[in-house]
Amino acid sequence: MFAGARGAEPAGFKAYCDGLIHSWSATVGALALAINPLFLALDSFTMPPELLSRFAVYRAVVTGATLVQFLVIRKTRPTRWSFLHGYVTTALFAVMISKMTVDLGGFDSPYHEGLQLVIVGVSVLLPWRALHAAINAVAVVAVYTALNALYGGPFHLPTLVANLYFLCSTAVISVAISYARHRLIRNEYALRAELEEANANLDRSRHELRAARDALWGEMEVAKRIQTALLPENRRIGAYEVAARMLPAAEVGGDYYDIIELPEGDRSWIAIGDVSGHGVESGLVMMMTQTSILSLARENRELSPAAVFRAVNGVLNENISRLRTARYMTLNLVQLAEDGLLVAGKHQDVLVWRRATAEVETVSNEGCWIGVVDDVGANVTDQLIRMEEGDVALFYTDGATEAMRADGEMYGDRRLAEALARVAVTPLDDGLAALFAEIAAFQERQDDDITLMLVRKTRDAAALAHRAPGARSSAA
Repeated sequence: MFAGARGAEPAGFKAYCDGLIHSWSATVGALALAINPLFLALDSFTMPPELLSRFAVYRAVVTGATLVQFLVIRKTRPTRWSFLHGYVTTALFAVMISKMTVDLGGFDSPYHEGLQLVIVGVSVLLPWRALHAAINAVAVVAVYTALNALYGGPFHLPTLVANLYFLCSTAVISVAISYARHRLIRNEYALRAELEEANANLDRSRHELRAARDALWGEMEVAKRIQTALLPENRRIGAYEVAARMLPAAEVGGDYYDIIELPEGDRSWIAIGDVSGHGVESGLVMMMTQTSILSLARENRELSPAAVFRAVNGVLNENISRLRTARYMTLNLVQLAEDGLLVAGKHQDVLVWRRATAEVETVSNEGCWIGVVDDVGANVTDQLIRMEEGDVALFYTDGATEAMRADGEMYGDRRLAEALARVAVTPLDDGLAALFAEIAAFQERQDDDITLMLVRKTRDAAALAHRAPGARSSAA
């Protein structure tokens, strides 16, 4: 509940009220300067002719004094004494009107009704306390009563009682109006103060949120740079040429690929996969996968792709559970054999362009995902994709086939296979560039990472001779 309803003044409310009273005192003065001379015109129709000149002097003196007061108000700043301007205005008009009633015969003159305008006008326009309204009204009644009692002529008691009754009733009404309005002003000020405090808190929270967001995006940008820095270079490995590229989305992605080259006499590896979701967690799972595969491939060179997959699943499933997150990963582990590609795991279908027929063949994966169950057991087996000289295999992530244009249609496997057929005989780097360009032209915006890997079987198996022994790997 706001402070005004409890009766306690909000901080700064007194100075706020002083400013309002000062400002509205100028308004009261301006109205008095405009209205007082106009009443002289009314006097010319209602007052005795012999009194017009006297009343004109009264009004001229009060108008001059009001003008001086108005100029003082305009030239000064609000203070704790600004409410005195209301008393001064009231005193000027109360004395003037009361003196006119004396000249008109005293209590029996109906001219006292002008005092009601003074009481109501000043108290209604000035946003001061009810106490000031009461003092102001009592002063008006006192001046009227005193001047007419001392200098007025004979009067009738019922007339005096009626006059005082209406003046006092007007005073009560003005006090009630001042009380209600001052209470409303106080409550409005309290509510506005609460709103300003809430806005200030909101601004602070917005600033803190912006700082936290910038820090988070800075960390994610570092993670994204680390991710892309680990990308392997395109190379020739034995009887194969391998070229790959990843185009990450805005966030740290979960796409993964690697080219693992082992010493002469050992079969080298390639791998491609996609961690569910985006962000740092997915990137962390991807890097744990890369590390596990590289370690197993280097230290246990007799393991098949299916055996490596099962071992990696055991490690990753445990680590993912420790992260307390729901992540899984599609993965193809591929050993580059002389007679073809030995594949294990479950990922996207493999598109293979056959040089002999100039057609694209779709090879489905049989297996399961990483991180779903503790032991994949017999669910993962090795699958051989035979490769002849000049054949080209395309491995990809779902960001390629699920690229979407404005009308909601996806790029799809068919378009990707047709695009592969068009670039299969070109250098692999050029082919990758053409595939990415076609996908980019198709989609409205990129919502997911896109990874493409081209593998071509060549005749030259002597390329190993110029390389130093030892495993080399880098991954996204």
